[in-house]
Amino acid sequence: MKGEILHIVASYDISDPKRLAKVARAMKDFGERVLKSVFECNLDQGRFEKMKERIDEVIEPIEDSVRYYVLCEKCIKEVEYSGKGEAFQEDEEYLVV
Repeated sequence: MKGEILHIVASYDISDPKRLAKVARAMKDFGERVLKSVFECNLDQGRFEKMKERIDEVIEPIEDSVRYYVLCEKCIKEVEYSGKGEAFQEDEEYLVV
């Protein structure tokens, strides 16, 4: 559906430290880091496609792996965690003048 927000968990395993850093920087533009190589993102389909394109430009497909899990509304409400994790919170928008 157009304009629908997708709840995405993105995880990655990148073999090269330089590519690893580039992937992490790219992911930060689209979501919130919840573990070292795991991000949670709330994106519309267009932004999701942009994120995948940016990641695909960085990774080496034979050596690296990135996975995207799209969670339904019910699933996102039932996410559980142990330890020092926090429930996902969308970053607040700020207007700088």
